[in-house]
Amino acid sequence: MRLLVEETQFSLVSEILYSASKEIARLNEPLLLLCLPTLSSSFSMAAIESSLVDNGVTYRRKFSIDAPENLPWIKIIDDNSEITSLETNPFRLTISTLIVDGLISHKGDSRKGPLTSVAQAHALAQLISPNGHRTRRLRPWLISGNWINSAMDNTYDPLYSALRDILLEEGIIKVVPIPEVPEPNISEYEWIDENALNAISSRWISLDLEGKARVLSNLVRDSLIRSKPSTSRLEEIVWHCVLAPGWSTDLAGQISSARLHWEENNSNVASSKVIDKLIRDGVL
Repeated sequence: MRLLVEETQFSLVSEILYSASKEIARLNEPLLLLCLPTLSSSFSMAAIESSLVDNGVTYRRKFSIDAPENLPWIKIIDDNSEITSLETNPFRLTISTLIVDGLISHKGDSRKGPLTSVAQAHALAQLISPNGHRTRRLRPWLISGNWINSAMDNTYDPLYSALRDILLEEGIIKVVPIPEVPEPNISEYEWIDENALNAISSRWISLDLEGKARVLSNLVRDSLIRSKPSTSRLEEIVWHCVLAPGWSTDLAGQISSARLHWEENNSNVASSKVIDKLIRDGVL
């Protein structure tokens, strides 16, 4: 499995994450994990906590970003209000979303996008426990932060595409159109008719490429008169659904289900449920 910190997209934080993983291995007291109880932070925490469990590191979770003075801690920041940084004595790691070069076009131009706290958390988790069962099982969630990020609602997100391609090349995920998702969750997409989708799915295997393109175009026709989803997100929702081994619902559908926890519970409870479920099962 490729080391994420060695990918060009992580070049700005690779040394920090390498050093942090070594410091964590030397800790002789419990590590405090700090974040606000948001969906994005929950995905970050699940990755880090899974690696700590895999490696037998004692830790405590707290839904706050008020950092104590005398304890070793990791703090997750969803946005780019801070920078990813590391201090020692005591150990203090802040992980924050950064804007980085996602890829270079054929003309040599850079395409920038968000290197989310989730992606960085996965890179750190891999360094802490490269062969841990829970850590490896959560690898498909590497791109969940970019899915949540607003960048995809505004324009093409090169980081999402680059990280998804890494997962594809490693054989960790497959990308399929929505009729090939066993149990698609379209609860957030009122512009998709469930009966129409079921009808398409039932005859999908019998259609040729032109027929498949035509029926999917008809399926999403109502979305074209709306301001959202953006074209780039629409393509991912319908044509590029992310599935991992053992998943019946794609990544976007699971994220839609996760959001319901914040509607049904207070934010601390919601975040705890998502983190614990991912650590325990690897799916939502």
